Amino acid sequence: MKKFLRLPLFVRSVIVLALFSSTLVLGAVDKESWVTAAGSKVIYVQTDVLPMVDISVDFPAGSVFDPVAKQGVARMVLGTLDKGTDTKDENQISELFASIGTQLGGSFDFDRSGVTMRSLSYKKELDESVELLSEILGGPSFPEIAIDRERESILTSIREMEIRPGSVAAKLFISKIYGEHPYGNSTYGTKETVSTITREDLLEFYKQHFFSEGAVITIVGDIPKAAAKEISEKLSLAIGSRTAPFVGEFSNVSSLPGGEFVVENPASQAHVRIGIPGIQRGDPDYLALTLANQILGGGGMTSLLNDELREKRGLTYGVYSYFSPLKFSGAFVISFTTKKDQVWEAVDVTMEIANKFVEKGPTEQELVAAKKYFIGAFALNVDSNAELLDYFSTVGFYNLPLDYIDTFKQRVEQITLDEVRDALKRRMDLSNAVKVIVGPKPRGSN
Repeated sequence: MKKFLRLPLFVRSVIVLALFSSTLVLGAVDKESWVTAAGSKVIYVQTDVLPMVDISVDFPAGSVFDPVAKQGVARMVLGTLDKGTDTKDENQISELFASIGTQLGGSFDFDRSGVTMRSLSYKKELDESVELLSEILGGPSFPEIAIDRERESILTSIREMEIRPGSVAAKLFISKIYGEHPYGNSTYGTKETVSTITREDLLEFYKQHFFSEGAVITIVGDIPKAAAKEISEKLSLAIGSRTAPFVGEFSNVSSLPGGEFVVENPASQAHVRIGIPGIQRGDPDYLALTLANQILGGGGMTSLLNDELREKRGLTYGVYSYFSPLKFSGAFVISFTTKKDQVWEAVDVTMEIANKFVEKGPTEQELVAAKKYFIGAFALNVDSNAELLDYFSTVGFYNLPLDYIDTFKQRVEQITLDEVRDALKRRMDLSNAVKVIVGPKPRGSN
């Protein structure tokens, strides 16, 4: 199963041009939410720019739910979900989708695991596509040959990440930020755990986490509400109820001691990750903090960190920062690479700039520029069915308001300078920041 499938570039260009030339305005798009008879949450968004329908079905089945001894099983379940059913093998499934021009994809992270489908909205093609998707979601067979192939693919990825300094830094950073919380585990698992995963483990995980009451079905495209209701009921019924106890209710991320963690590596560049636990989905400080981050390091070439580290001091070719909101506190991260002989200067300058920014906050002029960028970029990022699907599936999974996208511009414009400064001081204490440096010897070593 491919992840985040996209149409060819020339097709996407046509879509974008069509949307810009149409009267499509997010606030005017027909959208509704309901719950199916089998208990699945549904979000439906009607668009009529192209005869296409995009569907996603998300489950509470991300890597956070991996059993400790079977880390990697969640990813392996998604990777083999479409590789066979009771009546069709992998090749038959692939050929059937190809014959009707339907694309199947998937998405995976800490919190959720999901399947996406793009189909023509013509009745014959759409009916056949939904029928096949229903069979895949409701009765995967998890054939041993597919499991063996997926296991080897994951093990290959793990081995490659072990020798890539950027991946080493990212993995160590996550483990130090989250500690014993399941977010601290690799979404891939380990060589030891992945090697022990069996077909029975996949079936058990599937029974625990792929169930109608936990599913969020998002439908975006050129079909009427009645057809969307019929599709959602069919998919929800096919998925079925949970047949094994749900595993994985977790508390929020605990505050852990930070510090400087150094891993020597022969790479020519030092890879740096600095950060703290950040914000949750639906966090009331989300907009204020993301606007602040746009100024600090999220704005690329225009950010404060880039100006100081790259433009003024030549310490890096690029630096960026970001929040990764999740069900619990996703990390705030500052990331860059630099020469080994100047890494400690770069780290110290980064902390100095970040601490000063947290203490004083942005200027009014900086905030106005960040708002302008955010509003403009957001409009460009919801200019196709695929982007709308991504946004609304997130809205549905994390129980955000249905008008979350419609009110985005207004909510951004209403954020005040005082709110941004207050959020920074309350939520961005960097005194316990985790600093991971992969490449040089520890600070002060010869």
